[in-house]
Amino acid sequence: MKRLNKWIVLWSATGVSVIVGILYVWSVISEGLQDPAGLGWTNTEATFPFTVFGICMATGFFIAGRIMDRLGPRVCILGSGVLMGAGLAICGVFTKPLPVALGFGVICGAGVGVGNCASIAPPIKWFPASKKGMASGVVLAGIGVSALMYSPLSRYLINSFGISHSFLILGAVAFVTMVLLSFSMDDPPPGYDREKGMVIQSAEAEPAGAKEPEQPALQFENDVTTRDMLKTLNFYLMFAIFAFSTSSGLMVTGHAGRIVHVQTGWAGGFLLVIILNIFSSAGRLLGGAASDKIGRANMLKLTFIAQALNMIMFNFYTTAPLMVLGITVAGFCFGTIFAVMPPLTADLYGLKHFGSNYGSIFLAWGIGGIFGPMTAARVYDSTGAYGMAYIIACALSVLSLVLVSCIRYDRS
Repeated sequence: MKRLNKWIVLWSATGVSVIVGILYVWSVISEGLQDPAGLGWTNTEATFPFTVFGICMATGFFIAGRIMDRLGPRVCILGSGVLMGAGLAICGVFTKPLPVALGFGVICGAGVGVGNCASIAPPIKWFPASKKGMASGVVLAGIGVSALMYSPLSRYLINSFGISHSFLILGAVAFVTMVLLSFSMDDPPPGYDREKGMVIQSAEAEPAGAKEPEQPALQFENDVTTRDMLKTLNFYLMFAIFAFSTSSGLMVTGHAGRIVHVQTGWAGGFLLVIILNIFSSAGRLLGGAASDKIGRANMLKLTFIAQALNMIMFNFYTTAPLMVLGITVAGFCFGTIFAVMPPLTADLYGLKHFGSNYGSIFLAWGIGGIFGPMTAARVYDSTGAYGMAYIIACALSVLSLVLVSCIRYDRS
């Protein structure tokens, strides 16, 4: 294995994170698919591939975690590039609802899940225990950059080359970029000391009785397998926290544009969607780094308190300035949760089986990704407003706060 610098790994992983954020092209592509002058898809036909995408992304993430622990991140990132390229190519060649659902939803969705998983684990393994949150936050902030990059890019491609060629171009770019980035992605070599940032001679060469470097309070000596993790209460607490908090966040973030229009009558809601993604990136970066200083559980508690208060106040955000405030807080909290969960998993269960362990926890995102947006949509369809959705979101945030307080650090 070639010598790698931890910063090269970090920025390469961030690059992978940017590429796998390709799900953000769908809001623009969906409009093009429904254009009566173009393909004339129905709204249901244009929504279905994105729904399938979320399910397959969570599944791909879970499967990749198990593969990565055995074969390393490079293989997973190569596989991610192949799946994304192939899936988008199918969409470009066969622009019908079923092939697009297969290409974008199933194949590309699985590829994004694989790449997402493989981008998070290596930096956490390369950086000191005291920097796990920072490393996780930097990588995941790349997804927020995707939201800002893909929307104008996909709009330009569709206007210039049409939907079919846009799929093909995006697929080619994703494939080539992922292959190139994969060469800078690997787990640390045997004997690598994360605290010193260097490879020690060997375990045999260490003096007798040598002690391990002192670790923070939440760092454990032994790594836990996924099978043993599933026997602990902490796993089910974290799974529920991730599912509830994701559902709560997506009730607003998943409907941000519509909420702005309904409550303020402002036609520039797309600008608030941009603000949402900017502060989601900031939450991933700053929230992850802050968790290194004040602790993962404390960071989550502060986040859930802010999220609950924001949710209960959302019904009163009826002007553009107040809506900016609400969207800013919602985005920051949502991003922070995503940045803190991976290092919390590493704190509790170690790094050796991190891919498989966090992949199991990430399945909760798939549940929240379906329940949150669908619940808010059903509330709006039934009442013509989002008020009850905000109450449900607040309750889920409070429940997440209670569950975080139940996490025990003896791995029981």
